Amino acid sequence: MKMAEVLEDRDGPEIAPDTGPEVGGGGTKDWDDWERPERRPPNEIPTLHLDGFDGPMDLLLDLAERQVVDLGKMSIVALAEQFAAALEALGGLVPIERRADWVVLAARLVLLRARLLYPANPEAAADAEREAQAELRRIAEMRVIRAAAAWLQARPQLGQDVFIRPRPEETREVGYVALMEACLVLLRGRPATETFVPPPMYRQVIPDLWRISDAIERIQKLLPDYPEGAAMTAFMPGIASEDSNRALKARAAMASTFVAGLELAKQEVLGLDQSALFEPITYHPAPIAAAADRKRA
Repeated sequence: MKMAEVLEDRDGPEIAPDTGPEVGGGGTKDWDDWERPERRPPNEIPTLHLDGFDGPMDLLLDLAERQVVDLGKMSIVALAEQFAAALEALGGLVPIERRADWVVLAARLVLLRARLLYPANPEAAADAEREAQAELRRIAEMRVIRAAAAWLQARPQLGQDVFIRPRPEETREVGYVALMEACLVLLRGRPATETFVPPPMYRQVIPDLWRISDAIERIQKLLPDYPEGAAMTAFMPGIASEDSNRALKARAAMASTFVAGLELAKQEVLGLDQSALFEPITYHPAPIAAAADRKRA
């Protein structure tokens, strides 16, 4: 390629960058689009901290107009104070036309909040008036009741501050004849046909079982007869086979004999021995028990 052609291409017209289509006649966004209003940067719009909302003021107005937030729960005093503080803090940093927009937003919020304070039609106003009068009557009645309660509380309390004299007992006048008749009845006693029946008395039934004291006495009595020792069953009492409570008495006798053996072993009267697990327990006199312990050691 020749140098002249290169210089011609280099000196050609410049191509402007594509900036996209402009919106509106002046290249700015259309403010008629109320469905999606333009949002100001956080540093160019007052931020409110109210009950149920924390964010920029224009977002609060948008949500309140769409009834997303409950504007009735928010304090109008707090809104005004925070708006005035934002105007004072950003007064020298924001142009006056932007601050005028803030005033419009705040006025719109105050208008929406004021509509919640006043009824929407005459019928609602009449209902509100009746409700207010009923509430005032209730408050007045409450005041009367409280005053009466305070008056009653201040009066002397019966049984605490003041006491009354008890009524005298009524004496019954009895004639001489009636007194003699009563004495005659007492002297004669009960009629012969009436028999005295004592009231029933509860008596606890103690079962006839082998007790520990009986077992200790029996072991001490039979132990000299077994110098080499004997099984625990040899020291148990005999139980008749025809006894209806044979099973219960047998279990009680075995338990009492075993506990009695432990008590006598504690007193060093006898010794207990068992050759293997689950084998019969053998009772030995004390000398044999000591020898068995030495052998086992």
